[in-house]
Amino acid sequence: MRIRSFLSVVILILASCSVAGGQEKMMTIHYPPDKTVMEFGLLNVALSVPEEFEGKIVISVNGLEEKEILNDRVMKCFSVYIEPGINEISIAAKDARHEVERQTFSVFRRSEFVSKFRKPPASFKREFFHVSKWDQCSGCHTMEPTEADKKPLRITGFSKDTTGEPASTCYSCHKAIQSYAYVHGPVSVWACLSCHESDAAPCYAVKKPEAQTCYTCHVEQQKEWTSKKFIHGPVNSGKCSICHNPHASDHPFFLSKHTWDLCVQCHVESGTGQHVLADVYSTKGHPTRDKPDPVRIGKELTCASCHDPHASDFPKLWAFGVENAFELCKKCHEK
Repeated sequence: MRIRSFLSVVILILASCSVAGGQEKMMTIHYPPDKTVMEFGLLNVALSVPEEFEGKIVISVNGLEEKEILNDRVMKCFSVYIEPGINEISIAAKDARHEVERQTFSVFRRSEFVSKFRKPPASFKREFFHVSKWDQCSGCHTMEPTEADKKPLRITGFSKDTTGEPASTCYSCHKAIQSYAYVHGPVSVWACLSCHESDAAPCYAVKKPEAQTCYTCHVEQQKEWTSKKFIHGPVNSGKCSICHNPHASDHPFFLSKHTWDLCVQCHVESGTGQHVLADVYSTKGHPTRDKPDPVRIGKELTCASCHDPHASDFPKLWAFGVENAFELCKKCHEK
C-alpha cells in the first residue's frame, strides 16, 4: 500500500508538471478525435488513465457535469448526451485535494431537420470508429460482428465473454441506447445486424435511403403510404430519420422531438400562433398545442390532430379521410 501511495504521488506530480509544461498528459482520449461530426444524441468516449491514479474522472458537457467515474481500470468507455450543434466535452482528473488535469474536445451533432445544424463547420469531419482496428479495445471487446448479432440469444457486459450462448458484440459499448423511454424493437433485443450491414462501407452503414431498411419490417405502412396521392416530403424521399430516431427516443413513435416542436422546425409559419383562422375568422388563430385533443381522447392537441404526418389522399395531408377543410373542422366542431 505504501508503494502504491508513493507511486500515486509521483504520478500526480509528474502529471502536474506535464500539464504545466505542455508535455505529454496523463490521460489519453482515444475516441472521439477533436472536432468530430456525430449523427445522434449519444456520444461514446474511450479514455485511458494510469491505474495508479487514485482519484476520479469528472465529465462535463457544455459546462454541465454529466457524470463522475472512479479510476477502477485503465481503459474507460462511457456515453454522454449531446445536443444538436457544437458540444464541448471536458474531462477532468481529480484527486482528494485538487484537479490534476483537464482535457477538452468538441464534437458537432448534425441534425437533418434543423437547417443551421445540417452542415457542420469546415473544421469538423466525420470519424467512423469501426473503420479502424483499435487494438487497445480488442482486449475486452470483440471488434468484428458475429452471426449472433442478427438475433443474439443473450447479452453480456463484455463481448469477449465467450461462456454460454452467443452474445451481442454491440451491447457492451452501446448499452446506453436503451436508457431512453422508448426503444425500437431491434435495439431492444440487440438485433443490430437487422438494419446495419457488417460488410458495408463505411462499416455498419445502413442502406440509403433508409426507408429501404425500414420497410423490411414496416410492410403495411409502405403499402398504405405509397398508395396515397399526397406524400409528406421526408416519407417521399425515404429519409425516415429526419423525424424518427431509429434507435430510441424519449418521445412516442421514436420522434426526435415532441410532435409540435418537430413539425415547426420545417413549418415555421404554423408555429406563429396565426395558423388556420388568423385574419379570416379570428385574430388569434387556431390553437395547435397545449389543449386536449377533442377527437383522440386522452391525447394532446398537436399538428397530427388534423394532418397525417406520412401521407393522405387529400391536400395538406388532411387526416380522417376528409375531402376539404370544412369537413375537417366538423370533426371537432359538429355542434
